[in-house]
Order: sequence, then C-alpha cells, then structure tokens
Amino acid sequence: MKIERNGYTLYIIELDGRGRSAERRAVDTLVRTAFGNRELCHRQNGAPYIAGVESHISVSHGGGKAILAVSAGPIGIDIEAPRPQLERVRDKFMRPEDDSASLLHAWTAKEATFKAAACDGLTIHDISLSADKAIVPDGRSFIIEYLPSDTALIAVATPQERAEVG
Repeated sequence: MKIERNGYTLYIIELDGRGRSAERRAVDTLVRTAFGNRELCHRQNGAPYIAGVESHISVSHGGGKAILAVSAGPIGIDIEAPRPQLERVRDKFMRPEDDSASLLHAWTAKEATFKAAACDGLTIHDISLSADKAIVPDGRSFIIEYLPSDTALIAVATPQERAEVG
C-alpha cells in the first residue's frame, strides 16, 4: 500500500511471517517498491538510508506490518501495536509535562521524533510532547501525525518548519 501525504510518502506491507527475517524481507520489498534496485544501508548510529539517493527515509515494523517513510527532508516513523509493556516502562519514556492521548500515542510519537531528530545522545525520555507536537532538548519542534491501522498505531514526525511550509 502506498499513501502520499503532504511532504512524504508511506509504503506499507503485511509481514509474511514472524521474526526478524520476515521484517527484513518486508523492508527489502518496500525499498524495491520505492527505489527499484537500490541498496538499504545503515549509518553508524543505525539510521537507514538508500545508497545513491538523497531522500530521507525511516523504517519501522509492528502490528504485523512494515512501513517505509520517504521524504525530501528529515522524517521519522513508528508503528506499534497496543501492548501492556508500555505501562511497565512508562517512567522510562514519559515526562510529567507530557500531553498525549495514550501511552501508545506517546511511545509512537517519541520513537518517530527520535528518528527524525537524528541527534547524538538523545533519549526517548528527553523528548517532550504537547498535543501533536514534540520538542527535543536543542529546541527543535516536530509535528506529529497519527494514522491508525487495523492492528497498530502509526506516528510520523516531521520538522515543524518543513511541515508548515508544505
């Protein structure tokens, strides 16, 4: 499935099994769909990129799906199915001032922002949330867009300046 939004494109596919090998196969399929015969690479910090392509990408998998986000500028994506573990680890990622509809919304927003911010030393807990906006310690703001799927919640983070221009 391909979803074109204002300033970015999402590619989504169902996993054909469980585990890392199914996730890798799905991401490889998404990369071929979006970029043809290009290679998915990873920077030293683990961030994905496509060799020979200037587009920014972000990858996530969860809820039986894999998703690839493609944009001309920084972008972060997260897809997560509801799970009880979020309640157990809430203090590791929630701040007292965070404003979010649910722990699932907060987790996906912070994960997506973490990827879009691409900031050395940043932790999920460092990111503060206010409605549909996330702010990292260096002052940059990111617009968060939530997209529901049948099995999970998707969050997309884009820099506020870019989101306002588009």
